[in-house]
Amino acid sequence: MGKKKKELSSQAGVPNGTVASQGDKGPYIPALSMDDQSKKYDVNTKAEKVRKRDWLIRIIALILLILLLIIGIGYCSVTILNKAGRFTVSLVPNEYGIQLSATEDFAEPTLNLYASPVIDMNNITKEWILNQNGELGADPVYDDFAEVDRVWGEHNGTNYLAYTFGVRNASEDPEDVVSYRATLNLLYEYKGADEAVRVMVFKNGKPTVYAKPQFGTDKLETFEADKNFHSEDVVFEEIRSDFQVGETDRYTVVIWLEGNDPECVNAIMGGEAKFSMDFEVIGGNSGGVE
Repeated sequence: MGKKKKELSSQAGVPNGTVASQGDKGPYIPALSMDDQSKKYDVNTKAEKVRKRDWLIRIIALILLILLLIIGIGYCSVTILNKAGRFTVSLVPNEYGIQLSATEDFAEPTLNLYASPVIDMNNITKEWILNQNGELGADPVYDDFAEVDRVWGEHNGTNYLAYTFGVRNASEDPEDVVSYRATLNLLYEYKGADEAVRVMVFKNGKPTVYAKPQFGTDKLETFEADKNFHSEDVVFEEIRSDFQVGETDRYTVVIWLEGNDPECVNAIMGGEAKFSMDFEVIGGNSGGVE
């Protein structure tokens, strides 16, 4: 009896026979079996694979982002202006019978004319407007710019605005010789779109191309520009004197985004510009100056 109790007491506190008492040295923990070690290494291997996979996903995402940026830059260099090239013509009411019209016969004289905006104006260069080599696809083909000037009314291309109209002295009094001021204003611009715009103005067949000066200077742009803008917000201003009864001055305004301009960059993508040509009679009976 005493011997059995001794054996039982020696096994007390040993669950399932896995941990044996070692006296003052503490419990004995058996070494991992080969199967346990292989499981441990398997976990480490899986963790390493996860890390490699995460790095691979990040690298692929970075490459895709770079490719998207490259594609975006290529697109932005082509499509610059959104709803650009808005243009209006207005005449201050007067007592001398001065009128505006978008038709040569002045069948519908008015004080205000409106050109349709050019949506998503892509950058081009001046010669492309003639479209002689099909640069602008289905746009009209012109022999020269004189022919562009001869088309009355709105005749926009895909990537430029073109509008021809007349100012007439329709007074019934032969003594109503007047002077008027013509001002082409930049009413609104967004994201610096005006820095790369060209405005070609024909007056009675004579064209002049206006552009903003080279950025940060007063120097004339080297690409497709005859004169600088008159000021920051005025393209040109002139006074027409000795405007006789029955006379008509014909104007054509052509607006495009000059792709060779150094300021034709991605930063102006989504930009917008709005112009207005305003006329005001400033004197009757040959008042005013040239």
